[in-house]
Amino acid sequence: MMSQGEMTWTSGLIPMIEPEIVSEIISRIADVALVISSTGKVLGVLSNPNSKMQYAFSRWEGQPLSAHLTVESVPKFEERLAQFINGHDGLVRPVELNHTASRDQDEFPVRYSFHRIGTDGAILLLGQDLRPVAEMQQQLVAAQIALEKDYEAQREYDTRLRVLMSATQDGTLFLSAGSGEITDCNPSAVSLLGVSRGEILGQSLPDLVEPVESGKLLEVLGRAANAQTGQGVRVKTGGGRELNLRATLFRATGEQMMLCQLHDVEGASVRSDALEEHLTGLFERGADGIVFINKSGAVLSANDAFMRLTDVVHTQAVKGRTITDFLGRGSVDLNVICENATRTGAMRLYATRLIGENGVEIPVEIATTLLHGGLEPVFAMVIRDASRAEMVRKSSQQITDVDMRSVIELIGSQTLKGIVAKTTDVIEKMCIETAVELTSNNRVAAAEMLGLSRQSLYVKLRKYDLLKKEHDG
Repeated sequence: MMSQGEMTWTSGLIPMIEPEIVSEIISRIADVALVISSTGKVLGVLSNPNSKMQYAFSRWEGQPLSAHLTVESVPKFEERLAQFINGHDGLVRPVELNHTASRDQDEFPVRYSFHRIGTDGAILLLGQDLRPVAEMQQQLVAAQIALEKDYEAQREYDTRLRVLMSATQDGTLFLSAGSGEITDCNPSAVSLLGVSRGEILGQSLPDLVEPVESGKLLEVLGRAANAQTGQGVRVKTGGGRELNLRATLFRATGEQMMLCQLHDVEGASVRSDALEEHLTGLFERGADGIVFINKSGAVLSANDAFMRLTDVVHTQAVKGRTITDFLGRGSVDLNVICENATRTGAMRLYATRLIGENGVEIPVEIATTLLHGGLEPVFAMVIRDASRAEMVRKSSQQITDVDMRSVIELIGSQTLKGIVAKTTDVIEKMCIETAVELTSNNRVAAAEMLGLSRQSLYVKLRKYDLLKKEHDG
């Protein structure tokens, strides 16, 4: 259709275009254009002169395109090519292929669309360089990784702050310097203020405490913080407790914040039950001896009651010495006590004898607890004088009714000497069972505790049929 002497596109007719112009158009609309045969052989190559792809495409002519594709891209190309040749032109979507690297060029991705040209089966591939897209994707991935690292670092800092605040004995508050709203607090601050954590967070500090002297609390705190004298401001809680509040100003995310540290004016412990003071008083003035030893038995500290039990003049004469110097069975007692306390955490009662500086022995009962408070475990021993109750205290291993009846039945049928011998067997059996139980079936320690050789102990175990009992246990 002609209009004013020129051909138009409205009639559906495409004007005739010179071949060299067609080549220029194709090279301009794509970064690279390939003409291939139905077998995938490259018949011709056109590259866009304005493209950033600096690659010698001309050497591809006469070679299979798959020879210049990476391993994972070859099956993708062959599948799409077969679909296109089989007449599924409209269903064949563009395919992204990676080309192999060369000395001057790394691997690079290209997005190809398929177009049929001519009747000889030639196929036109128009390629778009995907390196800018790949670079943008890599930048997004790098940004995401950096963001995740920032989140991880933030979570780590938050965890450190929580642990630090929980371990800090001083009451600590974080609040806005402008509004006074409390954003965080530690357990010590909760105890000092006398309210729950939920009642503190989000609350304004002037609503919880008021200054002892006249003036607005936040203004007084601000002046004290700017003066940097280290002096605090006296405040009073709703329960009438006086606290010393010291503030430190800092800026976070553009907002001025305030760190407030709270101390009891009277110097009382943060714990409402004053546990530390009570424990100190018990150690210093307690009626029972208290000794702290390490795992090798060296005395770390001892109270006055232990000094009285051992006739030692003062504490310095005990520190550094081993507790075996004062135990009746020495290392045997120490091993039994430490092994049982280590295994169960505490040994409630252990009967032995305590040897004083002058050689005087007294029966004692020792309760031992394993503590994990420092670099190495510490054993706390509470030693009680059992001399007064020794004669009336019942043994933890009582003679059974069966054993007692068997002894009574002997009266009249045997002489006194025979009865005493039988009774001795019952007591001997009881002592052996107790020693084996205390030493956790350590026969060497049990024999040493009973003053027997290991072979003699073994004979007696067999005599009283205790070997079978041990194996069954």
